[in-house]
Amino acid sequence: MLDIPVSSRIIIISVFAAYTILLLVYGIITRNSVNSNKIDFLSKFYTGGRVSGKLMTAMMVSAGVAGAGVFMGVPGFTYKFGAIWMVCCFWSMTSNFMVLGLIGKRIGIIARRTNATTFIELFSNRYNNSKTFRLVSSLVILFFLGAFGVSTLTGGGRIFQVLTGQDYRIGLAIFTALVIIAALIGGIKGVATAMIIQGIVMTISVLLLFILGVRSTGLSYTATIGEVLEKYPQWFSPVGGLTPDSENFGPAMLKSIGTVFSFAVLWGLTTFTMPHVSMSALTYKDTKTLHDSIKIGTIVFAIWMLGLNGLCFVVKYHFGGMLGGEGQPTPDLAIPMLAIKAMPAWAAGLVLAGVCSAVQSSVGGMIIALSGTIIKDLVPLQKVFIFNPENTEKHIKTFNTICTILVALIIFIFACNPPTLLASLITYATGGMTVAFFATVLLGLYWKRANEYGACAGMISGIILYILIDILTKKGIIPNPFGLNPVVIATLVSTVLMIIVSLATPKSPYRVISTWFGKED
Repeated sequence: MLDIPVSSRIIIISVFAAYTILLLVYGIITRNSVNSNKIDFLSKFYTGGRVSGKLMTAMMVSAGVAGAGVFMGVPGFTYKFGAIWMVCCFWSMTSNFMVLGLIGKRIGIIARRTNATTFIELFSNRYNNSKTFRLVSSLVILFFLGAFGVSTLTGGGRIFQVLTGQDYRIGLAIFTALVIIAALIGGIKGVATAMIIQGIVMTISVLLLFILGVRSTGLSYTATIGEVLEKYPQWFSPVGGLTPDSENFGPAMLKSIGTVFSFAVLWGLTTFTMPHVSMSALTYKDTKTLHDSIKIGTIVFAIWMLGLNGLCFVVKYHFGGMLGGEGQPTPDLAIPMLAIKAMPAWAAGLVLAGVCSAVQSSVGGMIIALSGTIIKDLVPLQKVFIFNPENTEKHIKTFNTICTILVALIIFIFACNPPTLLASLITYATGGMTVAFFATVLLGLYWKRANEYGACAGMISGIILYILIDILTKKGIIPNPFGLNPVVIATLVSTVLMIIVSLATPKSPYRVISTWFGKED
């Protein structure tokens, strides 16, 4: 860890604390405005009343996709495994279009028709309210989105570790408490409204960090890249430094192409399969808001991705090969450490506050999605509270609070023993959600013949295949000559199986088809 002077650390922590307090106060104000509406509690908590503006909607998608992965995980992976990871993660810049452009309008319309407040509640309606579909999709979200939440919470804990210089678990506990408070104060709208401020601060922080980070080398940007290229030529090579006449050059290049293709699928084209991100399509106000959100979100995300990945050359220049070694900080801390090294204490505090707050919003959205899965999709609240119908909403609020806290604490427990690299867990978690929901969402939205039998068959077979391929390839039992992530094969098989089973079983009822494909407002 960097040896930071006490005076500088005090300034950094003070700026961070002031920023965090301001956001919490803003969350309380937001909560009061939400509570003043006449919409029922769960609708307000999980959809924000469906009145989100363009900035809020854009930032919900951007921060939901970014989280700790973009700010820490991907730069850490790039630092450790080479510049090819920049190419892999650039596909994330399509996220706003893939979520809001591809499925956003249809989901927004149908969510209003069905009064759905969660991802599973919406698609349960599409698949004839199948109990099997609801159970399987709920378990998928709890397991894989929970794993994503662990990685994101870990990122926040590591930022606090850099800030305070204390043990990682102390920082993790503080960060978890802040996440719980923010989530409970205002629900999805409270988290989302804070994202507007956080997104603006994060964008300014990335630009400022890029400028000061490049200056910190004492060289021009191109000269810095040249120095890194001279010292670490293999870091730039997608084939580990092999020459074209090498015997293993062809297989190595093939694997690199397969890796890039896999992450084009995983982190770009299938972003809409992440429930906490797709929930943003349940909140926007109108079609114009949706279109403006796509433009704003794409620009903002491009600034984040280009700025942070561009700094990977600077990080490699400053820290060389020291990160990730025995007794050394994890590569995931590369960007926070660069901020402290390259910037004045007050600026470093602002940058880390912006990063940490964006991570906080991301994991807050995940926790809200997870608690919604339990409350709305697994627990029959109407039966639980039928003994006292007059106090139903009061009991639901209490149960919602307890559930949100428990979800956060469970994620905290798993995050106490974090993965070596955040991006590895993020990849596994997003892969599971992609396999389960790619065909379920796309075919459900655009193919009338899709039904609950096909959806269940596709999800179950896809998840089993995904887990098996992942285990067997890592153990070397089956070869992977093309370097493809297991998500590619598993998603393809599950999609084909869903189509076959849907065609071989009864059609969806007219009630479902008219709701999802009818022309009424």
